[in-house]
Amino acid sequence: MKQLFDGFRSTSLEVLPNLKERYGLLLRRDLLSVQIIHNAGQVWVEYTVTDQDNYSFDNKKTVKRFCDLDNEAGDPHFSVNASIFENGRYLVEELPPTILAKMADIFDETAAAAITTYAKQG
Repeated sequence: MKQLFDGFRSTSLEVLPNLKERYGLLLRRDLLSVQIIHNAGQVWVEYTVTDQDNYSFDNKKTVKRFCDLDNEAGDPHFSVNASIFENGRYLVEELPPTILAKMADIFDETAAAAITTYAKQG
């Protein structure tokens, strides 16, 4: 009998807990979810925040960002050909925060400004 997970392919992966562990208070406080999504040969970063106009955890606003990750990051390890788990690990552990800040609005305004300033100085 074939193993259950041999053909297993996930199309989305929640990475917010891992991002919180790495970036902590630099992240937006209203983030509810950050996912990597593989869909139709493309990679998306999808994040969900509390709708501040109708502030409630029941009111959510989801934003999807298409990411041409091979060109954006300049790294062949971050592509639609890699597994979603490899892309998730790369996003959390190796992708520079300056590129992550360009891909998705997940950092606190002050943190995003500091990241941008640091990138310009480096």
